Amino acid sequence: MFFLNILAHYFLPIIYDSFVALTLVLIFLFIFRIKDPYIRILFFSLPLIKPFIIIVERIDVNKVYFQYFKTTYGLRLPDPLSIFKFNEGTIFGSNTNYIIGLIVLIAILIFLIIRWVNLALFYKRLAYEEKVGRKEVPDIYKIIDYFTSKIKTISPDVSLTHKTYISPFIVGLKRFTLVLSPKLLDYLNESEKETLIQHELCHIKRKDNLIGWIALILKDLNFFNPFAYIAYYLIRSEQEKACDQLVVRHSEKSAGNIAEDILNSILKLKASLGPSSHLIPVASSTFYLTRLFSQKRLENRIHSITQTDISRIYSKIFPKILMFLLFISLLLIQIAITFKIGNLIFVLR
Repeated sequence: MFFLNILAHYFLPIIYDSFVALTLVLIFLFIFRIKDPYIRILFFSLPLIKPFIIIVERIDVNKVYFQYFKTTYGLRLPDPLSIFKFNEGTIFGSNTNYIIGLIVLIAILIFLIIRWVNLALFYKRLAYEEKVGRKEVPDIYKIIDYFTSKIKTISPDVSLTHKTYISPFIVGLKRFTLVLSPKLLDYLNESEKETLIQHELCHIKRKDNLIGWIALILKDLNFFNPFAYIAYYLIRSEQEKACDQLVVRHSEKSAGNIAEDILNSILKLKASLGPSSHLIPVASSTFYLTRLFSQKRLENRIHSITQTDISRIYSKIFPKILMFLLFISLLLIQIAITFKIGNLIFVLR
């Protein structure tokens, strides 16, 4: 009964809530034709954020009502008086179950914290593996200096990794390092190399590492929720598309040339992957190939680059305010379905 209560009060409502939020977000983005990547990422974060309202709110159900009716539904707003209102006897059933639940929760949090720390240390080690200066890689720093001055962002350090990872990525939240594989640079021509580096610099401009870490932590806390993984993937994909658009906007190349550079780079990377080679496990990388190598996925990315309308990349202030108000509305309004199975009452919202 203890696990059924947890399932009824938390797991199923959270999964349902994320599903509804993601569905509504996709519908609204399609209807309003939103192109601004910041707004799209904000909306895609809804399935990651809304579950925490479920966690902190405790709903008291009128059990007498369900003696006569099995189902009810409608729209509702979270009740501020129900926030952090936990009835131990109702949810957990006994002090023993309460202790077991608390131990499991603490164990999960410890595991996740260890995972986050290890991931941060892993990237830090790669960032300091072989720091190189302007004398060692003058061509790389020339690209960095020119493009960072155009997009007005911080210039990163450069580090070379000789491990089996060949995908480029940016490390850091305040002080940044561009990590490159010499093997990767050997495969690319000058134009492809320039486009690759420019794309990674755009992640610094957009503060994608910070957004990525927040999204990762929220996704990990929703580890049982399949729609949290979809939302996380959509956020990361949107970051990639946004960086492609920034390169189109600020590079002197045409959108067609940039699309060609990215396509050729991806194909060369695919050909260069040996049995012991791996890509860095970061979705914010330009060449995150785990999902990228479906033909449809690649076609969509190239199409997005070639169809980039620079004038529509960012929204004006008034539409942004309207979209933010819509975001708050979607965050708070819940589509609730309450039903009874046996002795358990499920409140999906």
